Amino acid sequence: MANSSLILTSLDFDTLKQNFKTYLSSQSVFQDYNFDASNISVLLDVMSYNSYLNSFYLNMVASEMFLDSAQKYDSVVSHAKELNYIPRSYSSAEAELSFTITTNGIQSPLYIKKGSKFSGVNSNGSFTFITDSEQSFVSTNSTYSIANLQIYEGSLFTDSFFVDYTVENQRFLLSNINIDTNSISVNVIENNGLSNTTFSRAETLFGSDSSSQIYFLQGAENNKYEIIFGDGLFGRQPLNASIVSVQYRVTSGTDALGISNFTLVQDIGADNNGYISISDIAVTANSSGAANQESIDSIKFSAPRYFATQQRAVASDDYASLVLSNFGGVISDVNVYGGQDLPTKLYGRVVLCLKPAGSLIAPNYVKDEITNYLLNYISLPTRVLITDPDYLYIDVSSVVQYNTSATTKLSVDIQNAVRTAIKQFSTTNLEVFNNDFRYSKFVYAIDNADPSITSNSTEINISKRLTPTLNYPTSYVLNFNNATEIEMASPGYSPSTSSRFYDEPVVTSSAFTYVGSDGNSVDFCYYRDDNFGILVIYKVINNVFTIVQDNAGTIDYNTGLININNLTTSYYNNYISIYMAPMNKDIVVSQDKILLIDLADVDISAIPTQK
Repeated sequence: MANSSLILTSLDFDTLKQNFKTYLSSQSVFQDYNFDASNISVLLDVMSYNSYLNSFYLNMVASEMFLDSAQKYDSVVSHAKELNYIPRSYSSAEAELSFTITTNGIQSPLYIKKGSKFSGVNSNGSFTFITDSEQSFVSTNSTYSIANLQIYEGSLFTDSFFVDYTVENQRFLLSNINIDTNSISVNVIENNGLSNTTFSRAETLFGSDSSSQIYFLQGAENNKYEIIFGDGLFGRQPLNASIVSVQYRVTSGTDALGISNFTLVQDIGADNNGYISISDIAVTANSSGAANQESIDSIKFSAPRYFATQQRAVASDDYASLVLSNFGGVISDVNVYGGQDLPTKLYGRVVLCLKPAGSLIAPNYVKDEITNYLLNYISLPTRVLITDPDYLYIDVSSVVQYNTSATTKLSVDIQNAVRTAIKQFSTTNLEVFNNDFRYSKFVYAIDNADPSITSNSTEINISKRLTPTLNYPTSYVLNFNNATEIEMASPGYSPSTSSRFYDEPVVTSSAFTYVGSDGNSVDFCYYRDDNFGILVIYKVINNVFTIVQDNAGTIDYNTGLININNLTTSYYNNYISIYMAPMNKDIVVSQDKILLIDLADVDISAIPTQK
């Protein structure tokens, strides 16, 4: 009997059926069969279909066995458990409020209970914010000043479990998906209610024994989380017939970001057996720091790197992994470097530069939370220094030509397409640490913004933004970290022997109102350099260039370091932009620098052409 092997390189339906035909036609008993025009074709269809389903199923099962190839959230979470990684949950938006309460019939102290409610509104709707702990305030009279009260978006929810060790593999599975795991509190009620013990969360077995009142948290199926108690050797087991009460906050995640106005919903007066009146609520920090549950791709990236830290912070990657794994919804990027790289050297310090998600500067309470979290992983408490990013903006001026024969779009449509492409370029290639600006890729992105675009001529500058306190002299040091395009004068050429301003300026600015030492204000003033490294403040009066303030600062053309001396202004529009023309069109960054493109700094002209 002939024996023909099947071809296994392809497992699609048609190939499988053809393989079966090839095999059967090689058998002597089937040599005269027409497999395409007989009833056996139906049987071959069934066999091919069954083989195809089996091959697909086995392929999917094999894929779910590994973290890299798993596609289902439950599988990824299961593999993350092996690395002691807990997928990040939803995170509540947090805000800080300050206000004054006047009371009647209330004796000091005044209590604001856990769960006291405030309400805020944004474009996504109305959201409830609550306090996460009870706080007390004292006063010598009937007026209480509440400063920097932290409130969190969401509502409190409690899951209760009856401990029954006759149930095999009893689980304490939390019922809600939108949990903020940072808000979980676990209480165990034992001895028919005679004892109520708070269990604290642990992440490792280190330092625990049979009497440790701890619990562990882990990801579970269906995007949920599970409470795990000790086994009696590492961590105490709750007594049989006890009640486990798990309270947590259920949140809406990122929907509640950016709220800047709040009202008090809770009757604090009734909570204190009296009456109150409250002043207007001042929002000292808008709602920020919210996040949605961690995605599959993020878990795949973070879990192995978190495992590599081995529960300690030694190398720079350790710090970055710890921060991103626990604050990844709040912090989108972090750069870690040594204190010896600071302008004022601080040897032995570790600098964490944080870029928050959805804003430019992380709130102070987030920085404090990160600092306190890292204390468990470092040996020296004063070792960590947290800083803010130094943002460099790229100013774009582009003239785009497009072929009218290839499109029915108007110039404004082409301009909008280019703006969209530029914003996408910034989001994809910039806006995080250590991402340099590559000019060739940028102009390529502009050319590909629309099929009708034939070419573009694009110029760029770098800018930094100043927001000085009005009517108060302030000095600045601006490090652009890139050389300028200045063409220095020939040897012997100096301001003392020749006129200044012999070339186009390297440094320019947006308009502002300058206040001189005599207190007089001059509107529509600008900065520029004199081509010899000196900054001046000038104004154009009747088309005549007029210096308002000489020696207003300096610039090092080789490094892009600018010093601005005692700037006093009484007005500017949102901020003062300081522009610098770079020598190279590729812009490089390091340490705390982040490049980004704001569409407010983009000027696009679209010129129609015909072939």
